[in-house]
Amino acid sequence: MRDLVIRSISGLLYASLIISSALYSDLSFIIVIFVFSSLALYEFQKLIQYKSPVPFILFGVIVFQFYSKRLNPYLHLILLGLCVFTNLILAYFLFTKRKIIMLPIQKTAATLFYIVASGYFIITTSSLISKFENGISITMYILIWVNNSFAYLFGKQWGKNLLFNEISPKKTWEGFWGGALMCFLSSFFMTPYHPSYPVWTIPILSILIVATCTTGDLIQSKFKRQAEVKDSGSLIPGHGGFYDRMDSVLYTAPFIFLILMIINYVS
Repeated sequence: MRDLVIRSISGLLYASLIISSALYSDLSFIIVIFVFSSLALYEFQKLIQYKSPVPFILFGVIVFQFYSKRLNPYLHLILLGLCVFTNLILAYFLFTKRKIIMLPIQKTAATLFYIVASGYFIITTSSLISKFENGISITMYILIWVNNSFAYLFGKQWGKNLLFNEISPKKTWEGFWGGALMCFLSSFFMTPYHPSYPVWTIPILSILIVATCTTGDLIQSKFKRQAEVKDSGSLIPGHGGFYDRMDSVLYTAPFIFLILMIINYVS
């Protein structure tokens, strides 16, 4: 019971900081996500035994270029392509149950195009059109939290059939479908806040979020399993580290940005 209380309080503080910063201004949201992503990056480097200041420097540079609106659009698209490709490669290793190879070049690629690029695309969701300040960013986070929270609750109450026993023995199909249902239903409450997009956009994104945030969570679990550790860190009481807390959104954000960019282009 005590662990649940601690987990709930730290989770609420984490969520409140993200939502309040997003509602306040673009700059405050960018700063908060940059700090959180940098901490996740630090933990990921420890996890794969890779120490280099270069990813932190590059992360700072591209975020500053984005905020100052001086980032080359072609570089932006190339980074998006590399990020999505890297995430799909990680999903391939996950679902084929192969060990993720971590030679020096793979460690560099995973650090730059999985963590740094994904953290950057969380930030870039702030540039997408919405009815209120950083509306797409907030909607993405809320739907992820709804999915993860109800997947946990449904799984704890009714979970019997394991989803991915080799990586995460606590995840069940009952939890997965319960979280998916609540995420999809919640998307209809968010739709009126995004009148610039077709009415089906947010419900479609909720389905994407169910797939990507579950995959992102499992990929993080796979990295931890290979490193033989329980948590990536201990900075968030009850949750582990920032990488533990951000695994879903890190994997999800590039795909959300890609889909909305395509919808905007077609529209």
